Amino acid sequence: MPQREEPVVLTLDYPGYRKEARIDELGLDGHGVRVHGLLRAPLPRAVSGADYAARLLANVPSGTGPIAAVAAYCASAPLAFEVAAALGGEPPSIVLFDAEATSLDSITADYRARLGGLGVQPDEQELSERVDPVALAEDPERFVDELTGEVARQAHAALRAAGAGEAEIAASAGHMVSAYTDWLSHLMAAHHARTSPWEGEVLHLVSADADPSGFVCAAGHGRQRTLRLSCDRFELLRSEETRASVLEALGLPLTSATREKTEHCPAV
Repeated sequence: MPQREEPVVLTLDYPGYRKEARIDELGLDGHGVRVHGLLRAPLPRAVSGADYAARLLANVPSGTGPIAAVAAYCASAPLAFEVAAALGGEPPSIVLFDAEATSLDSITADYRARLGGLGVQPDEQELSERVDPVALAEDPERFVDELTGEVARQAHAALRAAGAGEAEIAASAGHMVSAYTDWLSHLMAAHHARTSPWEGEVLHLVSADADPSGFVCAAGHGRQRTLRLSCDRFELLRSEETRASVLEALGLPLTSATREKTEHCPAV
């Protein structure tokens, strides 16, 4: 009897430090799953979901095989639909973890935090003028340039005021602005990603204290299911419940212990 081919899962989990667990910590590769992380350096500097997805997929090794699922965490969730659509053929399953949509408010809050880290506290009028909803909708490239340009100016000023030399200022500010440009481009692409209508299956796994209504995908003829787990957000991506739910969605066998835990997760 021919050996069953391992299912391939493409993951979207933004790199960098965070307190919450990461998709890799589910250890799916130890349970008969081949996992390929799409968000690897250098990250795309694209501001549409379709372009961002195409650039990510260009780095998938040839011969990777049929994709069983695309999995995404938090703000990367909308991009899972663009990646899955770009694969063509039979729609793979989409698995989301605490999915969130990228809104003007969330971008504004993130931008305020970036400036706050540099000792700058803009007032609401300044923020509303800088974080321009028209540019967000119609000219996302200009939107990214405006916000990253201001962060660059403030970073240079803060470092200079702290007594840093010009070489140190250039290096430190350059690293800071580059990281923010990567992140803001990612948010722009997610904001402009197409999430509907979707013809395949969508499983949204949410932590105990998450609000699943923050992300809504309009269905085509597919099937959508939301499952609330007992773990908190910090443990979601290392929880046995989460691992069992993903394996079950992929049609992989569960042990009796993991099946019992999964059955005790109430659907919402």
